[in-house]
Amino acid sequence: MVLTKESRIIWKRRLQGFWFEYSHNKIGLVGLGLLILYISVAIFAPWIAPFPAEEVRSTSMTRHADTFALPEWITIFPSFSDWPRERIFPLNWSLSQGQELPPSIEAEPTSNGWKFVYDANKTKSAEPVTITLTSSLDYQYAPRVLRQFTLRFSWRASPSNTTKTVKFCVGPICVYGPETGTMQYLLKLDMKTPTGEVYPLWDQNWFQIRDIDPRAEPTFWSSNASSYVSLTPLAELALKLGYKSYETTKMVADMFSSKGIYTFTFTIVVKPGEVKEGGMVPLEQAKGFVEVSNAEFNTWGRVYGLLGTDGYRHDVFSQLIWGSRISIAIGVSAAALSVLFGLVVGIVAGYLGGVVDEILMRIVDILICLPALPILLVLIAMFGYNVWYIVLILAIFGWQGLARVVRSQVLSLREMPFIDSAIASGGSKSYIMFRHIVPNVLPIVLTSLVLSVPGVIITEASLSFLGFGDPFAPTWGKMLQNAHDTNAFSPVNLAWWDILPPGLAITFLCLTFVFIGHAVDEIVNPRLRRRR
Repeated sequence: MVLTKESRIIWKRRLQGFWFEYSHNKIGLVGLGLLILYISVAIFAPWIAPFPAEEVRSTSMTRHADTFALPEWITIFPSFSDWPRERIFPLNWSLSQGQELPPSIEAEPTSNGWKFVYDANKTKSAEPVTITLTSSLDYQYAPRVLRQFTLRFSWRASPSNTTKTVKFCVGPICVYGPETGTMQYLLKLDMKTPTGEVYPLWDQNWFQIRDIDPRAEPTFWSSNASSYVSLTPLAELALKLGYKSYETTKMVADMFSSKGIYTFTFTIVVKPGEVKEGGMVPLEQAKGFVEVSNAEFNTWGRVYGLLGTDGYRHDVFSQLIWGSRISIAIGVSAAALSVLFGLVVGIVAGYLGGVVDEILMRIVDILICLPALPILLVLIAMFGYNVWYIVLILAIFGWQGLARVVRSQVLSLREMPFIDSAIASGGSKSYIMFRHIVPNVLPIVLTSLVLSVPGVIITEASLSFLGFGDPFAPTWGKMLQNAHDTNAFSPVNLAWWDILPPGLAITFLCLTFVFIGHAVDEIVNPRLRRRR
């Protein structure tokens, strides 16, 4: 319905008067300022959060640092100033000093490493050949603080021209086919600390690579090999690719127990395989190559970002920023639906009375007597972990109190002379309810709307903390659940940067609506205005 000119003037004066009263309420201004801050964070989240929402919603977020990495600003304190950051150190392989390669090996530098071509024809010898590559790392972080690191490199190997065509004849029929030879490799990667200790990082036992057909492409065996050092080693992957995983953080702390130069040694042993029966290629004719890329040494930082990382090594600040959108949306949406239900039921029951009033009030009594939290848990488990399901369920169980208050107000309003005048003028029941009664109960409804938002936010956070929230929504309750699941509350970890931010965010958001609600209540409630 389009407002008339007189109605627009009246509403404009009402809003101006409301803002005049509100602007003189200090608590209300504090609440309004906090609300503007929260809404601004929610709107500008794509520019504030370091990582996008798609990554935060994903169950496999990118791991950015060590578990429970401290906020990076803590390095202003001297005791944390040299703690490891998240950093990748390039390791460029070079031939060890004094090493002389035999004539059967040709070393070819590549854009990202080395390629070694083996040709036994040059020496007519099948003796194993050893190649040693070295690289160094200048580690200047605090001793015995690093708990995880990753060393990545890749390699591939293949025989080449280890076959020749041979003639097989059975009677008058002859078939030309390949003879096969094999090549064996032994690969080892060790690390030497500044104090002289040597730690084996990767050890690949002898294995064979065979070329089946000289007309086919060479057979490559390649891998992106990493040495993962963590509390939970990748056992299956380690079995497949020969990773060396250290199961305790104490081991890593012992490995990096001092500052200085750490030396990495990559040993490659090339050996032609044994000749099989049936006219195989002699060992002295074997050819092949092995190619190694430069390595990357990644320190999993013990300090990271504005709010560190959680127990899953995810960025806490990004989750906190994106969580503001979900919490505000859930709180306002569920509260608005709940108030709408309560307003409609209260007005209909209070104005119509009789059987309609009895039925609606008995429904309200039943819903009030039901234990809301267990029913919420059951319904969420039945209908799925979805944010909008939670909004609807919270709205269904949150309107009963308002319906009773509105009903009692309507019972007194329907006896007022202006209602009798509207009836005498021929106004219908629906017209009287929504044109004359709703404006008179609107102050109560507005106050209830604002004050019901904190309860919805806390209820949603409680459901998420209990594991009944949307697993793909980065809510603050979900953050607290993850903190509980990863033992962030335990005295050993006590990751306050993972616990306090979402808890304080929920607290201040609830206080925001409480402050605004009390200010609105003082303005729209004549008794409170007189008392003030």
